Amino acid sequence: MNKDTNAAPEKKLRRTHDDRILAGVCSGAARFLGIDANIIRVALAVFTVFGGAGIALYAIGWVLIPEEGAEKAIAEDMIKKASDSPAFQDAVQKTRDAFNKPRTHA
Repeated sequence: MNKDTNAAPEKKLRRTHDDRILAGVCSGAARFLGIDANIIRVALAVFTVFGGAGIALYAIGWVLIPEEGAEKAIAEDMIKKASDSPAFQDAVQKTRDAFNKPRTHA
């Protein structure tokens, strides 16, 4: 199988530094989709007015989408830090023990 050496670089969803208003979620999504960032902003505003989902979607994007130049998203860093914690490791072990406990049927 031949790979095209002139292929476009892989598009990655990233929060942008330029054209950002808050955290760069809308501008990053717009760049990824190839549309104007204001379209995304208006859509989020509509979702916010009609049900409040726009704020939740923006917050989820902020936590899950890495910033330009960053390897990991905020959520990945939080999970990594938590997984290194002895308290977190203890909670995981207790959960595993609870699921692996033999069950008796009455």
